[in-house]
Amino acid sequence: MGTRWGTHTTLPPDLINKAVNRLGMLGLLSAAAHPFLHYGILAVLPEEFAKANTMPAAYFFAMWFAIGAGLVIFALTRSRKLNPDLMLDIGLIFEVVGALCIGLLEASKYSPEAPINFGPSGIGLWIAFFILVVPNTLGKTALAALSSALMGPVALIIAAYANNQPAPAPFLFLVISIPNFMAAAIAIILSRFVYSLGTDVSKAREMGSYKLVELLGRGGMGEVWRAQHRLLARPAAIKLIQPEVLGLDAKASAVFKRRFEQEAQATAMLSSPHTIDLYDFGQTEDGSFYYVMELLYGIDLQTLVEKYGPVPADRAAHFLIQMCSSLEEAHQDGLVHRDIKPANLYICRYGLEYDFIKVLDFGVVKSRTDAVLQTKLTNVGGATGTPGFMAPEIALGQSVDARTDIYAMGCVAYWLLTGRLVFEEENQVATILAHAQKTPVPPSRRTEIEIPAELENLIMSCLEKQPNRRPSSAGEIRRLLMQYRLAESWAPERAEKWWKLHMPEKSTAGARTEFKERVLQADAHAN
Repeated sequence: MGTRWGTHTTLPPDLINKAVNRLGMLGLLSAAAHPFLHYGILAVLPEEFAKANTMPAAYFFAMWFAIGAGLVIFALTRSRKLNPDLMLDIGLIFEVVGALCIGLLEASKYSPEAPINFGPSGIGLWIAFFILVVPNTLGKTALAALSSALMGPVALIIAAYANNQPAPAPFLFLVISIPNFMAAAIAIILSRFVYSLGTDVSKAREMGSYKLVELLGRGGMGEVWRAQHRLLARPAAIKLIQPEVLGLDAKASAVFKRRFEQEAQATAMLSSPHTIDLYDFGQTEDGSFYYVMELLYGIDLQTLVEKYGPVPADRAAHFLIQMCSSLEEAHQDGLVHRDIKPANLYICRYGLEYDFIKVLDFGVVKSRTDAVLQTKLTNVGGATGTPGFMAPEIALGQSVDARTDIYAMGCVAYWLLTGRLVFEEENQVATILAHAQKTPVPPSRRTEIEIPAELENLIMSCLEKQPNRRPSSAGEIRRLLMQYRLAESWAPERAEKWWKLHMPEKSTAGARTEFKERVLQADAHAN
């Protein structure tokens, strides 16, 4: 079965998007080249010679039509209103139109007394160049290339008619067509190599049972991709971790591998529904590590507050209870997250539940392990964590445990209720020092939202400088929140109403865009 117009089956989406960008630039360059060449040549020609070689109307029609077509292509590629696959197919139409315009420019001065130049045609160069910009299937490339080659004879007929000249001699069609069809044949052959490169890249992106589909973001340690299981319909997110960006030598890289495997296995054992599911992990042929996670559609807490403002106390308590469920299990298994922050906390519609929290990025640089490796990992990006949510013991280079995550939870709660960081300093170093030295201002003094005294006292206890003065565990925080009954007024009906108002189901694409822009784009070392 042939490939339909507007569809591709093997090229990865990100390569198609890059090809669309190149197509837009080609359209812009084409639009600029025609007037530049015409008026540039006139500017250097002697005046008497320029007057003696007045261009016919067909010449100017072809030039301005080519300019318009190039600008239309550029505008379409920048608008992103059309499907990228369809845009590439429109690009092939632009190839044929461009070839016709070039042919008209070359043939517009034809006359029996002054036959056209029999040398290489610009159409041939246009065809050969186009294949490097717009990869496509063999059938579409061949059709566009052969159609473009036919534009030489077509343009000759149109130019003769426009100039009220007799029809060109048959041999002229043959002379004009041979170089163009040779270029088309070369383009068709080259298309197989270019297209095969794209499909080879697609095959190379298969990791285990998953295939990389679309790049979602880059962080300090690697990339995050949307992926698809080769047999199941389930989508996933894959995080690629590249040890070379950490500056690890061979010995440290081996330690990193062992640690990666141990912690990936430990994370996969976490069964809390509020911890992101880890489906698979492994190592690629080029030495990159990867792990496969569930793909979520919703919004992270950083975006939530930035876009919709601070949340009411009952909703914040609702979020904190779910976070504690995830972290308590991880802490009992000896895993310390060490980068709890709003961007790593995701709310989504999960089945029939709304405002369902998922704790993200239980990565591989997050627990007790080899001291030498830990030093190397820390030196890559400074202290491990995000300055605005960094516990004092991390800033001071002291040992960390579950209470480090509890401090960060206090910072997250502070952010949810106020829309502001606990310490807003001039730079990251000053922020880190503030966490180690300054006393935080109670959140109730920095927001108009009513904060129950119990909740504020709990947050302030999480922000204690000394770990032994904080709540002893995430489980204790959860029990206190349940005891205070702070989240009870945030009923499921209220959560559902909020989602239907701000993120209706018909805007799933918009939510997915939020995901691409925010979730999993950066790890601790990128901040």
